[in-house]
Amino acid sequence: MVVNVNYDDAKTKFQDLLEAAMRGDKVIITKNGRQIVQLMPMKSAPKPKFGSAKGKIKFAKDFDEPLEDFREYMS
Repeated sequence: MVVNVNYDDAKTKFQDLLEAAMRGDKVIITKNGRQIVQLMPMKSAPKPKFGSAKGKIKFAKDFDEPLEDFREYMS
């Protein structure tokens, strides 16, 4: 469903317009006969799946060795 509403009316019906957009309606706000805003719900990001990066991350053999720049601080 498409909901077209004038800018001035949108100010007083904002909560209803947000709820309509969250239900999936296309909400278009117009001003002086021109479309200026479209309200739409945010798409939720997919939830990360545990273990989905297995085998994609590699560590260097010397990963946990002290950095050369910090050797003087290690005693």
